Amino acid sequence: MGKKRMEHTLPPRRRWRGAVLGVLALVAVGAGTFWWSSKPPDALAGPPSLVVDRTEVDLGSMPFGTTAQVAFAITNAGTGPLEIIDVPRVQALEGC
Repeated sequence: MGKKRMEHTLPPRRRWRGAVLGVLALVAVGAGTFWWSSKPPDALAGPPSLVVDRTEVDLGSMPFGTTAQVAFAITNAGTGPLEIIDVPRVQALEGC
């Protein structure tokens, strides 16, 4: 009898195992790419820098205790986000 040539084929289990591992690798790479690209922009930015348009206000001669309103322009000259958490209080001193 002649020798039969045997073909080398993988059993069905091994083919599925390779396909599943390939899909899992693609999912892991995709998740890693999504996680890396979804970092918040402020994490990559530099520090904020608060700039106020003026440091003094002269209201002239007013009786002490009189209510006065003054507006300040506040801008962020830095590259990071500027968060104002609380409203700052300003005190007026007599004779200033």
